[in-house]
Amino acid sequence: MFHKKLDRFGVLLIIEAALLLIVLLTCFRGEKQIYSVLGENIGEQLLECDGYREFAGETMELLPGVYQLRMQVDPGEEETIFAQVQCTQAYFKTLRNNGATVLPGDTDLEFNIYVLDRIPEAYVFCRFTGADAAGIRNLSVYRTSMGNRILFVLLLSLFVILDFLLVFRRRILAGRVTVKRQVVFWTLWAGILVAFFPYLTDYFSLTGDIDYHLGRIAFLKDALEQWEIPVRMQGTWLYGHGYATSLFCGDLFLYFPACLMLSGFSIMSAYKIFVFAVTAAGAWIAYHCFFRCVKEEYAALFGSMMYTLAPYRLFNIYNRGAVGEFLAMAFLPMICCGVYLLYTENESCSDYRKHKWYIIWGMSGLLQSHLITSEMTALMMALVCALFWKKTFRRQTFIQLLEAIGITLLINMWFWLPLLYMIRIDTYQFQTVIKENMVNGTVLAGALQLLPNKGSAQMGMWQCEPIQLGAGALLFLLLYMLWRIKGHKVGRACRFLALLSVLTVILSTAYLPWNMLKGLPLIGYFIGSLQFPFRWMAIAAAAAAMFSAFFYLEVYRNGGVRLRIFTAVVGLVVIMSAVYHVNDCAFQAAPLFLYNVENMGTVGFVNGEWLLAGTEKNEICYHEPMAEKGLIWRDYEKRGTTVDISLENTTEETLHLELPLMGYKGYEIAEAENGGGASPNITEERGAHNDLRIEVPAGYKGRIQVAWRGFAIFRIAEAVSLASLLVILIMWGRSRKRKVQNEGK
Repeated sequence: MFHKKLDRFGVLLIIEAALLLIVLLTCFRGEKQIYSVLGENIGEQLLECDGYREFAGETMELLPGVYQLRMQVDPGEEETIFAQVQCTQAYFKTLRNNGATVLPGDTDLEFNIYVLDRIPEAYVFCRFTGADAAGIRNLSVYRTSMGNRILFVLLLSLFVILDFLLVFRRRILAGRVTVKRQVVFWTLWAGILVAFFPYLTDYFSLTGDIDYHLGRIAFLKDALEQWEIPVRMQGTWLYGHGYATSLFCGDLFLYFPACLMLSGFSIMSAYKIFVFAVTAAGAWIAYHCFFRCVKEEYAALFGSMMYTLAPYRLFNIYNRGAVGEFLAMAFLPMICCGVYLLYTENESCSDYRKHKWYIIWGMSGLLQSHLITSEMTALMMALVCALFWKKTFRRQTFIQLLEAIGITLLINMWFWLPLLYMIRIDTYQFQTVIKENMVNGTVLAGALQLLPNKGSAQMGMWQCEPIQLGAGALLFLLLYMLWRIKGHKVGRACRFLALLSVLTVILSTAYLPWNMLKGLPLIGYFIGSLQFPFRWMAIAAAAAAMFSAFFYLEVYRNGGVRLRIFTAVVGLVVIMSAVYHVNDCAFQAAPLFLYNVENMGTVGFVNGEWLLAGTEKNEICYHEPMAEKGLIWRDYEKRGTTVDISLENTTEETLHLELPLMGYKGYEIAEAENGGGASPNITEERGAHNDLRIEVPAGYKGRIQVAWRGFAIFRIAEAVSLASLLVILIMWGRSRKRKVQNEGK
């Protein structure tokens, strides 16, 4: 009888669950070693030149899956070893890996090899520069279960999409989805694919700051492998010295691509999936928020498309690789929506208290994405509060604004409080960076270059980077100036958003005396942290998109045929200019096939704002602990930012040990055993290139563990944030329960 109650969709769900379970069980399969060799038996010598030699190992068969090459070497000065898996014959791009290099002083190497079809004859290629093959203690290739994990993730994603489309079809057939909603659904997904077009390839380009953000993702993955949650210090940076980027830059959303890498995806694939997810989420967030304001599907769709295909947003993704900024742009419409609803809706409305949650989640997203965008947005919100001060100080509006601020601070305390604490107790390169002159403000010539392309110049109109609102937004603003709207609610919204768009575009230019304003108290610090005035274009794009949604609504309510035709032309201009833009990004940049982040090195961090002040990054390298004469160390083990080491001070004096760890405040020493003498401690004075320095008392003998633990205030902040989220979740659950009970009555 049971099978009669199941429809075809239910049967499909059972089949999908069974397939996923079967694949899931294979994800825990043990590793299998398929190749292993010592250095002296590395294989046939291919080439010998001045300074380097090349070898090819014995051939091995590789079946489809993900493999891992692991190599242990004896460190040597000025010696490097490059390893890569190659093949004599295989289908095109069947074997995918970049290889990686063991740098002087390093002892281990590990990277993934992706095999898409059977390869009968693959081999390990090695190049030794100033080194000898005997320096390799062991070189092995393992077949892992990561290929099964990738298959599981892909199948799960495919089944979710398929089931969603089937449910969507059912709702259409049942008459629960209007034609307008169907048009919105397919049009918005088409716009998302247009915006993602440059990454619908098997390569990408390494432009702007992408290498830094790829490092954030990869080194976050390394920290997660050590079960460091939340990650504060990424120990793989700077040749293993560690870099505190997670303390100062929100990494919350980067956990997603990091977990994809843990599943086995290459760094390039994980990053592309992340960009697609951010693009899709941003488009749908913009549509939902604009719809809550204008309450008309096509108007909200128009605004969302304007925002998704905005030249500056695409510029951030494909030109600058500004992950923090294009991630933050996904949340700006939420704040625009929340502020608009609080200032325009009736205070006595039963849902009025809910409007603040747009601000809360929007500002939380900004804080966890990009601090500078958070600062600019907070400044714009303060401006709105001041301009509309009468509404600001209405009882309910004022209370909701205060609650929004308070709740945002509480649920994000785990991030901002440690950040402020660390800034207070130490000095960083950031203090030097903010004193530099402001550069890269937009100029009129660039703003008037209305056909966006990849660009390669900061100034002029020819090949200028697309730091602009775009032709569509400018045409709409021009039409608004020529066609006067009567003073009703939509008209007032159009007027304010148009002025806000123009204001933020002006702020993005090089024509303001930015460097003079940096000398002002308080505001000067904010202006210095802004670095590039053109960052204001993010808020300008959001304001222009929301203006477009309102103005579209007004045109189709009160405009004539000619205005509607003009609006359709504007929409066509938006789409066609975006198509030209993404096509240029896809084919004008040099293609890069990046599979192994290990091939990128560990020092790509742009200006190094969060290095300790005075650090010379060019002097940092892989090295062992450095001890003063008479201090003996042995049994040294390092895992991320944790070091285990045995020490013996054979003298009657206090001696010092320098560990290959960047000397951030927050490191602690725990003793595993003490064979005599007072306990070691971390000194205030740092060692060479700001390494962590440990004071070892006379006669000390024992084993210690040095690890970055942070401070007690960090644990308190984490507890407050967790408790706040639990309270919010409980209150939401109770609200939903009451709503269901009331509907049942």
